[in-house]
This record gives sequence, C-alpha cells and structure tokens, in this order.
Amino acid sequence: MGGTTSRARVARRDWIEAAYQELARAGERGVGINALAARLGVTKGSFYWHFKDRSELMRALLDRWAHERTDEVLALALGSTPDPLERLRRIQALGREVAPVDRAMRLWAQHSPDAEEAVRHADRALLGHIAGCLDELGFAPEEARLRALLMLRAWVGGYLVPSPDEGETPGADHALGIFLANPSIS
Repeated sequence: MGGTTSRARVARRDWIEAAYQELARAGERGVGINALAARLGVTKGSFYWHFKDRSELMRALLDRWAHERTDEVLALALGSTPDPLERLRRIQALGREVAPVDRAMRLWAQHSPDAEEAVRHADRALLGHIAGCLDELGFAPEEARLRALLMLRAWVGGYLVPSPDEGETPGADHALGIFLANPSIS
C-alpha cells in the first residue's frame, strides 16, 4: 500500500483564508488561483468547486476583511474595557497588527470600486468607535469626529509613509497624548 490516494479536503473558507494571507503578503494582484492551489496542496479544480471565478473569490475576500475589521476585531479590542482611553490604545495597537492587510486593501481600493466601498464601510465603523471614545473623554461631537478622522489618517499614514530618518517613532502613548491634547490655537 504505498502513498496516499485521497487528497486533502479544502473548504471554501480555506481558499478565502489562503487568499487573505496572500493579500497581506503580495497585495491584490498577487492573489492567483495557481499559487493558492499550490499553497493549499490541491488542484485548480478544487478552486472551481467553490468559486465561479477569481472575481467571486475576491468578493468573498472583501467580505471577510470587512467583517473582521468591523465586527470581530473591534468587538474583541473594545468589548472588554469600559475605559475609553484604553479602548483607543487597543485600536491603535490593532492598527499596527493588521497593517499589512490594511495597506493591501487600501492600495486595492485605489483601482477597485468594490474594495473602495469595503474600505469606506470599515473606516466608517472604526471612526464611529474612535469618536465614541473621544466623546466619552469629554470632547464635543464635532471635535470628536475631527480628531477621530485625524487619528485614523495618522495611523494609516504610519504604515503608508515610512519614517524619513528611519529612526524610532514616538511611543504610542505619546502620540495618543498629542491627539488628546487641547489645542492652543482657537
């Protein structure tokens, strides 16, 4: 009886997870059926059992990212503490953890209306959470919304724009303190 005669079963979610990992590694254009099949140890035929074409896989990938970004991750990061400052720290730390896939999504959104909508949807949810924390910290609603937008832009810019001197960036708490400081200019 030598080698194995049965192939590993690969579910739809396995294809989506492999595509997600490849998206983080190589960007949207790097997500290819042949490479994913090789990574999963299956034939291309397995792909077509679960998806009509690459476009369907990419839509499923957008859904997975948007769901993770808006529901699962934020609930996990925010749900266990009533302290709004601690929730902001968690959002900031979470941004660093998901930077590779978030960067890939934002680059994909530059040329795909579907990806752009997924990013906008996720950003609206994230901005709502950040503004809610700022509101709890005593900022007026307009001020909270503006600061939330500036915080998100700075956090995203942190992995889109490298440090010009390749030095250490300021500590996360120091940066957060700058965003929470009262402006001296009125």
